[in-house]
Amino acid sequence: MVDDLNNIKKDIREYIEVRLDLLRLHTAEHISRLFSNAVSAAVIGYLLLIILLFISFAGGYFFGSLLHSNELGFLCVAGFYTVVLVIFLVFRKQVVDRPVIKALMRLFFPKFSDDEK
Repeated sequence: MVDDLNNIKKDIREYIEVRLDLLRLHTAEHISRLFSNAVSAAVIGYLLLIILLFISFAGGYFFGSLLHSNELGFLCVAGFYTVVLVIFLVFRKQVVDRPVIKALMRLFFPKFSDDEK
């Protein structure tokens, strides 16, 4: 009887250790996936920012040559960005908030997102 209790105690201890190892593995997987996505987003964001900067300069000089004034050309580009900002602020919840929340939920809870399909 004592041996059976010791075996059960040993089995429970091993089960808890295995569950903790599994939890550590899942946590490490989620953290590494999150870090990888953050680094990828940062690199892509940086490159897009550089591209946008050069396109903005090109647009400013293009409109400047059409209007015969570089100041007016860059003012047109600034006006375009102002309109884009206002549109973004109006539709922020539909365009950014909901998709980001869904993407994070899929990232942290992949089992539940697989069940939805």
